[in-house]
Amino acid sequence: MRIASSQLFDSGLRGIQDLQSSVARTQQEITAGKRQLSPADDPAAATLIDRIQQDAARSDQYLRNIDVAERDLRLEESQIASVEDSLFRVRELFVAAGNAAYGSSERASIAAELEAKALELQGVFNGQGANGEYLFGGYRGEAPPFVTRPGGAVEYRGDTGQRYLQVSTGVDIAVRDNGQELFDAIPAANRTFITRTGAANSGSGNIDTGRIVDQAAYDAVYPDDVVLRFDAPLGPDSFSAYRRDRSTGALSLISTQAFVPGVSARVAGAEVKLVGTPAAGDEFVLEASNRQPLITTIQRMASALRLSDDSTQGRAERGAAIAEGLSNLTLAESHIFAKRADFGSRLNLVDAARADQQQGKLINQELLSKVQDLDFTEAISRLSYQNFVLEAAQRSLAKVAGISLFDYL
Repeated sequence: MRIASSQLFDSGLRGIQDLQSSVARTQQEITAGKRQLSPADDPAAATLIDRIQQDAARSDQYLRNIDVAERDLRLEESQIASVEDSLFRVRELFVAAGNAAYGSSERASIAAELEAKALELQGVFNGQGANGEYLFGGYRGEAPPFVTRPGGAVEYRGDTGQRYLQVSTGVDIAVRDNGQELFDAIPAANRTFITRTGAANSGSGNIDTGRIVDQAAYDAVYPDDVVLRFDAPLGPDSFSAYRRDRSTGALSLISTQAFVPGVSARVAGAEVKLVGTPAAGDEFVLEASNRQPLITTIQRMASALRLSDDSTQGRAERGAAIAEGLSNLTLAESHIFAKRADFGSRLNLVDAARADQQQGKLINQELLSKVQDLDFTEAISRLSYQNFVLEAAQRSLAKVAGISLFDYL
């Protein structure tokens, strides 16, 4: 077969160009440190790399969530620890209140410290995170969740929401708790009530926390609510006390009383103090409850110490208040301790989730390296060989190009 000189030149040139492309390709791989420079090089490997990178991005987000979860949980736990520290002192004061040798001045001093502890605890309950949000407001983190009404009662104004963060596929951890569940929804030692102001009230009147002075008398109306309505039964400055059926809403009259601002009134075994200037038709409710907020327990003990005298009845009421207060305090301590233990369990879950994500991320990195990363030893050896072949091809083409008939004439 006859081969023309042009064919020799073209064939040699194409070979050199192919070898140059191979050398350039290997150099690009070494520069990038990757086997595949584009998805077209290996579509199957490109698909696997994309999936691994997506998993890595998810792991990075989970790890960021885990960091936030740990920060918030540790902050909440520190607040709960502060509550526990305060409760130790509150118990000491409750026990001291039962000292029969104490007179009214000593009891007033204990009451004042209890009131200070209530304010201190309210400050803890209104604790804020690094971003300024209130920790225990549920979803409503923009405003203080625990607010003092004019009558002195502390009212929870957050919501019952609980915030979660996803720390792994299908795994969510609660990172924010609402103050109602933590500090208000505490089982009560006896049947009790929570005071509320009527939603439609138009006057400036308000009601304090109140307390029970005759448990048997209050048990007689429980579980119905007691409603104090300013319907002027005895004149402008008077109110009626009604028993309101919880199931039907029907009212039955208990008593009528004159209203003296700031002076305690007794009705159905309960003692409450109304302040301000209620308008005609305003209502104040003693809402039956089997739970008692922690601050209410402390305020009621302080009130019992201030208001009870040294008469036989006063000593009996004070003794009953101290016994009930200690029982309620024990229930509150158990409730708070259980919540702190729950924080510890959640922090353990956070640690486990972090370990899982870090392990998964390491496995992904190893797999990605196997699929994508270049073997530099092999690539450099390949580049040396390709350069050797290219040089040989260039020299052989030069020799072919140097062959000429005229050299032999």
